[in-house]
Amino acid sequence: MKNLKNSILVVLLFAFVKIFGQTVPEVNFAVTDSTTAIEDVSYEYLLAHRVYLRENPSKKGKKLAVLDIGTKLIVKEKSENSDIINGIKSNWYRVSIGADEGWIWGGLIAQKTFGSQAYHDVKFVYGLASVKTNEEGILEHKHQLRAFKNGVQIDKIVFNGHESVPLELKNIGNKGLFNVEDIITLNIPNTKSNSLAGKMYIFWNNGKFTNVANLVGYSDASYTKTESFVFPSDMEGIKSTIILNTIITNHNVSTENNIVKDNKKLITSFYKWDGYKLAKKVASPTIAEDILVYNSDF
Repeated sequence: MKNLKNSILVVLLFAFVKIFGQTVPEVNFAVTDSTTAIEDVSYEYLLAHRVYLRENPSKKGKKLAVLDIGTKLIVKEKSENSDIINGIKSNWYRVSIGADEGWIWGGLIAQKTFGSQAYHDVKFVYGLASVKTNEEGILEHKHQLRAFKNGVQIDKIVFNGHESVPLELKNIGNKGLFNVEDIITLNIPNTKSNSLAGKMYIFWNNGKFTNVANLVGYSDASYTKTESFVFPSDMEGIKSTIILNTIITNHNVSTENNIVKDNKKLITSFYKWDGYKLAKKVASPTIAEDILVYNSDF
């Protein structure tokens, strides 16, 4: 019985180390103090809706006001204490909103804010949503993107992330697609290196987000696959037709005369956007061609 208890204790300790031995994701913001020049003052925006402005840097602090999503604020001070909420660690920040001041937990402040290209009064805010440990002991990151107009949330989308750091987001417009107002691209980092693993495409239209595609590549010592979209307006293409270019590189090739030959194949596929979803065009055949690349780095 004693051995059984010891075994259970070892298992529990192993699980504890696996879960808590990993770095807890942190959300941090730069502070604007009295020495900051007016032109260097940076503004932040609220990620969440109906956020309490508190008297003290604590969840138990007195509630001073309720703030709407997208509220513009200046970060003036960082607390010494921090809290972990939904697996995300952040300090509290003393902020000013006009004449009002108070404390807000950093995880409720957007890590990136940008606007719609179709409507000047629609804005997007992005940040971490939650972090938890899965059955394999690996941290799973959830990211969120919210849209709002005049302090009212319109829509929200939560998606899997590969890192706890803010992803690189960019609004590239509608690229000539029917029934699309904005296309938001997110660079997906490679968890094993500093390279780019691929891109995620989120379409915005009629007040809703649609996660259209995750073009995540693959690479090892013998094989590499990368994918990218070509939109109608990129090359004066066909209306609402998106081209998917897939490049497959075979590194397991012989050398001749000290020259490495990388055998590359370009696969071109055609997809149709009907205004609501993306589907492969059956009428357009997939085109494949070999590309022979010589690498003389030997």
